[in-house]
Amino acid sequence: MTLATEPLERLAKLIGDEARVDERMRDTQAALALVKRRVSETLAQHYIATREVRIQMPEDLMREEQSYERLLQALQDMKGEIAKQIRPVEEQIIQANVDHLRQSFSQESRRLSKCIEEVDDNILACRQYLQEHERIRSSLSAINQKLIQLGAEGIQVPDGLDTSDIGEIVRQRIEHLRSQGKI
Repeated sequence: MTLATEPLERLAKLIGDEARVDERMRDTQAALALVKRRVSETLAQHYIATREVRIQMPEDLMREEQSYERLLQALQDMKGEIAKQIRPVEEQIIQANVDHLRQSFSQESRRLSKCIEEVDDNILACRQYLQEHERIRSSLSAINQKLIQLGAEGIQVPDGLDTSDIGEIVRQRIEHLRSQGKI
């Protein structure tokens, strides 16, 4: 089943990549927050020390903050790209599962139909056995009549079935088997 394994492996790799990117983004955001706090503290100390009315922000601090912002944006973009790559793999996996389930359903449906066919075959075989039962019973009656004609005592022929309706006969036999604890 190489077809289903390859998308799973790709998905696992992409999910792992996404988790690493998320972790790095959290680390970068924490570092950025620390840098911002340091910049703010440095600026606050600078302004307290200079006591100027007009506030000027040192350019190197602004550039450093902007570089961290660009890095964070690049990481966000990477995360988006990974999500775009994962989506088709997930869709492939879902489609493979749908196909597999449809195939399983089809196989089980055929097996179910086969079971019903076998039940039908057994009912038809049951009808043949019932016809054979009636033929044998008639034959026993004929043999018994010959015995009586020859002066011998007749033998009791087993009772026949109460009905010729196959459905009723099957129901009676099921009840008989239940009463014996066989089913």
